[in-house]
Amino acid sequence: MVWFILSKARRSLLVEDAAAARTGRRNVAFAFGLVALYNLVGVFDIISTIAAIELGVAEEANPLMRYVMDNHGIGWIAAKLVLQLIISAMVLWFPHRIVLFIFAFAVWTNGFIVLNNFRIALGL
Repeated sequence: MVWFILSKARRSLLVEDAAAARTGRRNVAFAFGLVALYNLVGVFDIISTIAAIELGVAEEANPLMRYVMDNHGIGWIAAKLVLQLIISAMVLWFPHRIVLFIFAFAVWTNGFIVLNNFRIALGL
C-alpha cells in the first residue's frame, strides 16, 4: 500500500533509511529481541483467547478477529500468525529507534492484554 502512495523519490529515501537503520548493531539486536518477545506474546495471546472463549467467560473484543473466528474456524490462528510474521519482518527490515520504541510500547501493551485474558480465563 505504501508503495502506491509514496513517490519514487520518497520510496528510494525510505529504502536508504531502512538500510542505514540496519547497520546499527544495537538496533538490529534490539529488533530481534523485540520480535522474539512479540511472537511469544502473540502465541500466549492465542492460547489465552482460546482458553477464555472455550471456558465461556469471554468473547473476542476485536470485531475483525471475531468475524474471522466466527466464519473461518481455527483459520483465525493462521491469520494471526501470518500477520505477526508480516509485522516482524517489517520491524526487522526497518529497525530504526523510533520504530523500535513504538513497537516496544505495542508489545508491552499487548502483554498486559494477554495477562488480562489469562486473568479472565482463570477467574482471578
